[in-house]
Amino acid sequence: MVNNVPSDEAVSPASPATEPGSTGGARNPQREIALSLVVNAVLPIATFYGLRAAGVDQWLALMLGLIAPAAMAVHSVLTKRRVDVLAGLVMAALVLSVGLSLLTGSPRTLLARDGVVTAAIGGWMIFTLTRTPYYLSALRLFTGGTLRDKINSAWSDRPDFRRVVYRCTVIWGSALLLDAASTVIFAYTLPIDLVPLIGAVKLVVLIILAEVSSQVWFRLKGVPLLSLDQADGQERS
Repeated sequence: MVNNVPSDEAVSPASPATEPGSTGGARNPQREIALSLVVNAVLPIATFYGLRAAGVDQWLALMLGLIAPAAMAVHSVLTKRRVDVLAGLVMAALVLSVGLSLLTGSPRTLLARDGVVTAAIGGWMIFTLTRTPYYLSALRLFTGGTLRDKINSAWSDRPDFRRVVYRCTVIWGSALLLDAASTVIFAYTLPIDLVPLIGAVKLVVLIILAEVSSQVWFRLKGVPLLSLDQADGQERS
């Protein structure tokens, strides 16, 4: 999501994993979030419309669309041998939505589940502000060499750079929280067959807006601080 940060060297998104001292098994937060969105949003939507085209009723089509998210959550627990925050929230959303839907027989409860998932991811992004911000992890992931050193140095030494990173993280978290709130509203107000499609388009638009706005802000406010940090280092030397 931030792999087009300007740099004075060619850096591919995979380069951090191949640098000396890096480990190929390191957690990749960008990949985990992207995979979670695909499995929890894209696949259920595709399953729903495919089954609806085959004549399956709305409730059953939505229930069968939960197979992929449930499988991913179980796989995460089995492979990591623990329940991390993201997997735990997704599993809780699945259990709650399925349980309520079985009690009520309403497919709208299942549609609202998508909002719970994006709320979990957006909330997690906001929570990272208390530790290592999501956007800083993304910058480190998609940069390498001298550019990553400049980012780490600016993060350690410049409060103004940290504020830029915090704001970019808030942009992403807020976009997903907005998607979550609107998804729940749409789930209970719009025609059921339209909700998955509108929800998917809405999510894509919000992700694009978050990407563009965070990129513009970082280029305007963050990148100049990387150059200033390098100049300060040269003066001290």
